[in-house]
Amino acid sequence: MNMMLRPLLIQIQSYLMQPRVWRLLGSASALIGLISYALSSSFSQLFGGWTLFKIFAYSIFSIIICLMILFAKLWQQLKGLSSEAHMAFFVLTITSVYSYFSDKEMKGKPDAYSVTSYAAFAVTSLSLQRQSESHFGFEVDLLYFFLGCVIVQFMKIDLWLGFVGIGFSYSLIILRSSLDAPAQNRHQRFHDQEHLVVEVSMNPLQVNNSISMLQEAPQTGLEAKHLPSMEERLWADLAVVNMLKCNLNNYLQDKVDRIPEVLVSDHNFLIDEIPSQVLIDLHVSVGTMIVTGLEKECVDQYCSWRREFVQLAEKELWTQEIDEKRRIKSWIKASNVSLKILFPNERRLCDRIFLGFPYLADFSFAQICNEFTTNLLDFANGFANGSHMLNLLPSVLQVFGLLHELIPEFESLFLDQFSVSLRTEAATTGRRLREAINGMFMQLEKLIKCDTSQAACPGGICPVTVEVMNHVNAVGEFGSSWLSAEVTRIIAMLESHLEAKSKHYSNPALGSVFLINNGRYIEKKAKQYQLDKILGNHWIRQRTAKVRENCEHYRRSSWEEVLGFLKLGMPNVEEAESMKKKLNLFNLRFKEIWMDQSAWFIHDEELKEEIIIPLGKIMSHTYGLFIWGFKSMLGRDADECIKYSVLDIDDLLKNLFSWRDE
Repeated sequence: MNMMLRPLLIQIQSYLMQPRVWRLLGSASALIGLISYALSSSFSQLFGGWTLFKIFAYSIFSIIICLMILFAKLWQQLKGLSSEAHMAFFVLTITSVYSYFSDKEMKGKPDAYSVTSYAAFAVTSLSLQRQSESHFGFEVDLLYFFLGCVIVQFMKIDLWLGFVGIGFSYSLIILRSSLDAPAQNRHQRFHDQEHLVVEVSMNPLQVNNSISMLQEAPQTGLEAKHLPSMEERLWADLAVVNMLKCNLNNYLQDKVDRIPEVLVSDHNFLIDEIPSQVLIDLHVSVGTMIVTGLEKECVDQYCSWRREFVQLAEKELWTQEIDEKRRIKSWIKASNVSLKILFPNERRLCDRIFLGFPYLADFSFAQICNEFTTNLLDFANGFANGSHMLNLLPSVLQVFGLLHELIPEFESLFLDQFSVSLRTEAATTGRRLREAINGMFMQLEKLIKCDTSQAACPGGICPVTVEVMNHVNAVGEFGSSWLSAEVTRIIAMLESHLEAKSKHYSNPALGSVFLINNGRYIEKKAKQYQLDKILGNHWIRQRTAKVRENCEHYRRSSWEEVLGFLKLGMPNVEEAESMKKKLNLFNLRFKEIWMDQSAWFIHDEELKEEIIIPLGKIMSHTYGLFIWGFKSMLGRDADECIKYSVLDIDDLLKNLFSWRDE
């Protein structure tokens, strides 16, 4: 349970450390507090009933308060020491005057609006305190004032409800304390660093010795004193990479489709493997070297160490397979691990080591990740540079799909001026891959327009249908609306082409069989390739309905005329002769149709049964009634004219579409 909750708690904590979150929360809580107070009994008792002037004045006051809280950082930049003191005195005076008149005028128990307003104002005070490292100077006092008001309000409603107010106040104070802890730790580290710098600056001999030592060996000074040896560093990096591979074993071995979420959410996953004392020593060493003028040597040493680790991880994660499918799969895994685990950890490690020097942290991060990221993008660019060959469409779609999914990671990681080129290159590569896919869809369009192929059997599946559906099979796993539109357009063009080709058959029934076979093939492949994910179930149902419509066209064009010969008339001599002629025509036409259609083939067995079984029932029933009436009128003479029994008709129909491609 702790392992499951840990990522969630980390994520919540990371959100609560962002000033923007508190800025929005503070503005929202101030608005809620002002509205609640306007509706409360406290307001009416202190200021009387509402008038147009009061509504206008209170609205202006509320807007000013909300804007001040929303843009608190701007106000902080404008304030000086004197203005800070004046503002603190102003807030103290306002709260004191309000307390005096509130205690004097308030009668009766407060309502829920009053309690809500004080609680909201307490949250607003906390938000002001959380929005930046420098504060106005009165936020904590204001927080305690409103928390005290919350407790008093609850106690006035009911003495026992005071515990609710106490619980709310305690939770808010504990939240403030827990959120301030990291900032206090950072302040302490800065204090230690400043103390070290002051100590060095007060000892010129020590400074001269340090500078001389570092200048004599600029490439090894940091390593020799503060980093492990090359051999120790290599073994440490190997241990971390092996630990990473162990945690990702199921993903790398294709046993799961995604990286475990707990590894993605824990942004200190790899940093935790480095002893904390090493990180502290490195941070202090970095500060020392920078203030003594060895900034370049410091960055070079750090980047060299971390590049070696990233290169080692790249070698272990990205295996250069010979088979293209396996090579793409390896690239996908390496891209996912690097963008979701490796690079975020390097980003946070840079921020920790170069704490207080964000410029150098950004530069170092760009240097460390540049080569691996460039290699990943070069691989993707190789597919974008292809000759738009149709057989590459599944591969290009896979690469494009993964890159499209990782764009948010590129945008969040490579924000600074040194690595923004990597983000730009990722967007450019994605755009070029999309252009390549568009080119391949144009090739499919050309393939359909230039098609003159013939089906292997009469009315069978057209080769271009097979080729087009095989090429779009990789699209099903992507939910892009752009791809959906392209696939819909290509299949609609294919269907129009098939409709036109069906008209070339002299026998309309064979044209219907051609559309039945190709329509069912498109429908089945769309389901098999999960194109319904991007085209929708409605699109699939339309294809099914179209196939059944063509089945009905086939039945009418083939057998409606034959069934017309089996109509019964009034029992008389003239009708008996007419029935003989009808039966002879039926025998002749039935044989012709059956002989022709025995050379046709319905590729889908289920669909074949759906056509033949209902047709057999109708034909057997109609023919049976006709023969019964015919025998009733002619007696024994009827047997000479009857060529087929009812069972013969049924058996012959079951053998329709019996052609086989040997």
